Amino acid sequence: MHYFSSSIASGVVRAALFGGLIMMIGAGRAPAEEASSIDFAAAQKLLATSCADCHGGAEGEGGFSLSKIADSGALGSHYDEWMKLRQRLADHSMPPHDAEPMDSAARLQLVNWIKQATRDAIRQQGELAGPPLFRRMAAHEYSNTVRDLLGIHFDAGNGLPQDPAGGEGFNNASETLIISPIHAEKYVEAATTALDYAAHDSRARNRLLRHRPSDKRSEQEAARQNLREFADRAFRRPATDEEVAAIVQTYDKARESGLDFDSACFYALRGVLISPNFLFLIEDAPSEPNKSVPLSNHELASRLSYFLWATTPDQKLREAASAGKLQDPEELRRQAIRMIQENGTHLNDSLTHFVGQWLGTADLGHSKQIDHELHPSLKDHHVAALRDQPVEVFKSMLKENESLLSLIDADWTFLNNELCEIYKIDRSKLKGELNSRLQRYPLPDDYRYRGGILGAGGVMAVASYPRRSSPVLRGVWVLDKLLGVELPPPPANVPALEESKDVAQALTLRTRLEQHRANPSCATCHDRIDPIGFALENFNEIGRWRDKDDGGKIDPLAVLANGEQIDGQTGLKQYLLENKEPFIRHLTQKMLGYALARGLQSSDVATVESIVERLQTNEYRSQELVLAIVTSEPFRQKRITQ
Repeated sequence: MHYFSSSIASGVVRAALFGGLIMMIGAGRAPAEEASSIDFAAAQKLLATSCADCHGGAEGEGGFSLSKIADSGALGSHYDEWMKLRQRLADHSMPPHDAEPMDSAARLQLVNWIKQATRDAIRQQGELAGPPLFRRMAAHEYSNTVRDLLGIHFDAGNGLPQDPAGGEGFNNASETLIISPIHAEKYVEAATTALDYAAHDSRARNRLLRHRPSDKRSEQEAARQNLREFADRAFRRPATDEEVAAIVQTYDKARESGLDFDSACFYALRGVLISPNFLFLIEDAPSEPNKSVPLSNHELASRLSYFLWATTPDQKLREAASAGKLQDPEELRRQAIRMIQENGTHLNDSLTHFVGQWLGTADLGHSKQIDHELHPSLKDHHVAALRDQPVEVFKSMLKENESLLSLIDADWTFLNNELCEIYKIDRSKLKGELNSRLQRYPLPDDYRYRGGILGAGGVMAVASYPRRSSPVLRGVWVLDKLLGVELPPPPANVPALEESKDVAQALTLRTRLEQHRANPSCATCHDRIDPIGFALENFNEIGRWRDKDDGGKIDPLAVLANGEQIDGQTGLKQYLLENKEPFIRHLTQKMLGYALARGLQSSDVATVESIVERLQTNEYRSQELVLAIVTSEPFRQKRITQ
């Protein structure tokens, strides 16, 4: 494999944020952080000795040349190349097996030196703002916003096209939120239907048309006041006089056509709901290139609200913006804490999409189906409980300001009747009443393995095939979702795993996989992936605990490439806790990308590193992650490049 394959080149930013990639994918347990005993010149000598044969020319194999990183200034300017180099050294995929091997001690020194030297260079560059936001609302954000604007329980975005994932893997990413002719048609339909619904709801109607014509107020003046107040909320900023005049003109024409006051107002409101100023989240571009400027107070209010609540700013946030308070980082922190604590429904709207898309559990019951022939007792409400459990765990951790490490392991989880049925839990061992609502329960020793993400059945289900578990899918899931390790695609023409009933009853899945990866073309990646998956083999395809499969007793012992052993899920959790930095860094990357609603750039690396350091000094408290994001340079500032 060439040094920079197309699959690696496509993941530049993700590789750039690997900083703390652990050695588990190739060499076993990472040691504690150590200062490297080499310097830039020594690092260049090591690279020249081991890599120059293939990458010493002007071009180099795979498009990579050592000349790109030949001076110390490249530590910051070519950060992406250094991080990809570090990845390939850390996972032992370079130098290739047919080349002169690199001394293991020298390799470790080089990996550690790259990590420290590049971080120092990035810190010296400092945090940089990103581009101003310009994107349409995602379908779920549109639904939430219409609901809150009109004060109705109506899913206005139900008929909109599904939004694809982009950026850091979320469907709120500006890169993928394009608008098409079908969107325009659906927005008109949705606005008309939602307003008709509101017009027939007395509370919503009175809220939208609270100014009525009277002896002291003309019809047009009453309409103007109603329409201005609505436009201010819909546009997420004070509407301009010109914008209000155009909306009132629509009202006037409706009245001239014979509509009464209320009907004409609702007709004009429809114009607001199909305006780009409503459908798009728009931030004014700075006038001077390459210069960071603060977001306006109302732009900050929108960023904060769509990050934490996935909807339009509420009255308290609008009032703080109108008073000019949000430029103060302390006010931003105060508002963020309020929003975490105050409204469980709105916070749940956002976390459902963040957690579900980050972990992949949002796909359960949709693109990832439970096999109902194999599990006939599982109904839609069982699948919903599996899907919602990780969201509730994350939300509780955040509201209680518990450590982010509780996502790896905890002595509590969320359960309800449905999950107890799936997991076959003895309810007499749980403290408290059980019903269909997911609630937090302390875990007795017998069920301690249910704590954390790796104890959630929904996670095990999305990382399985419908009719059996998969150590490969689970190993890839842990590396991708928890650690941010991007693996190359499998080689072509790989023979399928033998799945016949006779073979499955004669051999455990582990034995079949070990025979499968005896193929040298498969072993390179499977040696990294499979041990992690084997540690989770006590969970079947729906996350139910088992001690054996059809082929016999399950062996959950994971043996890493260096011979080190991890004993089952408990051992894997401990392993991740001891190597927590890659997990914390990857989670930071994910949440920052979700908050900024875009893919991260190399200019965001300094922000990620700064946040990780803050978390380390604050015991990894979950609210500190949110607060560090909302007070960061990329969140509060904007910048355009030439």
